[in-house]
Amino acid sequence: MTNEERMPMIGAIKESTTETILENTFRLFGVVETQAKLDALTEAMGNPEVFFSSGELNTEQKYETLVGAFLTGVWKRVSNQHD
Repeated sequence: MTNEERMPMIGAIKESTTETILENTFRLFGVVETQAKLDALTEAMGNPEVFFSSGELNTEQKYETLVGAFLTGVWKRVSNQHD
């Protein structure tokens, strides 16, 4: 998927307010693999520096952690401080 093709998906991800909406967005755009979801969510969040302090996490655990951060909106406040 090119950057131009990804933009509608990234925009839809940014507008997601619940995990159900987020998962439906991924399904709508045919994103099913956890790593692909993690990559798209990270891109939608502006590629934040994320530190996972609970030791080694597998891809699924990283995704769940990032979803939690995304849904709380903390990433938006931090991102706006850097603008």
